Amino acid sequence: MGHKRYGYLPKSKIWREIVNSLGGYSLGRTEISEIAKSTLRQLQSQYSNLKNDPSINAGFEFLVQVSLAFQKNNPIKYLTEKRILDKEELSLIRLAKGVTKYKNDEVASHEYQTFAKQAAIDALNNWYKANIERGTNLFSEGIDTTAIFRKTARADGFCELSRLYFSKITERYLKYFLEREASSKISNVNERERFSNEITKQIDDISKHAFETAKITESFSAGWFNNHVKEKEPTDIELKNFLGVSFGKMKSELLREEAK
Repeated sequence: MGHKRYGYLPKSKIWREIVNSLGGYSLGRTEISEIAKSTLRQLQSQYSNLKNDPSINAGFEFLVQVSLAFQKNNPIKYLTEKRILDKEELSLIRLAKGVTKYKNDEVASHEYQTFAKQAAIDALNNWYKANIERGTNLFSEGIDTTAIFRKTARADGFCELSRLYFSKITERYLKYFLEREASSKISNVNERERFSNEITKQIDDISKHAFETAKITESFSAGWFNNHVKEKEPTDIELKNFLGVSFGKMKSELLREEAK
């Protein structure tokens, strides 16, 4: 399956501009540029390994199970049988708890596991907020949580949810590698701490950059959903192949950016 090109990060700053906006330090343009490039290179390298990590697989598989559940007449029963819910009661908080326990023993790296679980929780939270009716919020009474999550049972809903997962993993790694690369370039402890504080202030730009990078996966996700998730559970190999192709597409997107 091919993919539609959406253009080059159309709604966010490119990575070099984001790093430049963290300026005001004793670093010259060359150092800032190198921090930006090195961060992307580290993430590109990481993408090659993510598809093989059991925690990354488990985080994505959890979201697949949510989509499968809401294709059924009794999604809450399905989620309980899969031990995603600890009892037959659905809420966003209970699903988030389910993420923290899902295949918790299958871990190769505790760092990867932390990123993967938090990315899945963030994806659920962001997706839920985006799909509640206008004029309501997470604390409004009478929200039909089941009706909201039934949207994940469609190809378009699944694509949005999986894109959020990929973007949140990318966001966390961009911030992680940015801080690491900056630390190697900034010797002054106070400047390094100030740089870290500035990263926190610029997290919206980093988040938007990650979200736009993840857009490249959407059309592929739709086709994969129709072939492998619609009314059936994908095999472990099918899940791993999907992650491999998706992370490969995102890696290519970042390689194009580095070349700009």
